[in-house]
Amino acid sequence: MSDRLTRVLALVRRHVPDVRLVHKHEVAWMRVFGRLIRPVVPDFDTHYTTVLGRTVYLPRPPEQMPERVLAATLCHELVHQLDQRRYGLLFYASYAWALPAGRTMRAYWERRAYAVDLLFAYDRGGDPELDNVARRLADLFSGPGYFFMWAGRASAAAYLRPVVDAVRDGSLAEQQPYAEILAVWRGDQA
Repeated sequence: MSDRLTRVLALVRRHVPDVRLVHKHEVAWMRVFGRLIRPVVPDFDTHYTTVLGRTVYLPRPPEQMPERVLAATLCHELVHQLDQRRYGLLFYASYAWALPAGRTMRAYWERRAYAVDLLFAYDRGGDPELDNVARRLADLFSGPGYFFMWAGRASAAAYLRPVVDAVRDGSLAEQQPYAEILAVWRGDQA
């Protein structure tokens, strides 16, 4: 196991001591859910991770995932786990509202978690990589992957822009939980 993945798992376990990493295909209700949403999100089973409480449902067995991808995924999902713990029923109710409404609370929660992906992109490749990931996220936010949780690609890009700007100016990297996650990612903290 890579040093980075070891550090990330230790971080996740500090916050969620009994975290479970589960291949979603091993869980009957996840397979049924995947079939139900397949017309809208055909890649749910193979590309999307879901987290509920202490359980992270992965699209592949954890040992078959590239370690860098697994580490980044766990960092993203940790933000959701922290939000779930802090906001409880409000998180679940607002996230589960699945009807495309143009702008949903799901976008708020996902913007918080995808801030990690934006931080890692900037750390990896500076402005060009940050802009590339921001464009991909605008497509994701406005597309079927999250049930069209934000109306229109340009509007989704504008919604993400404050986070992109906070990554670029360094202010997001000073906020929790992002400062801790980024330090662990870089190896600045065990």
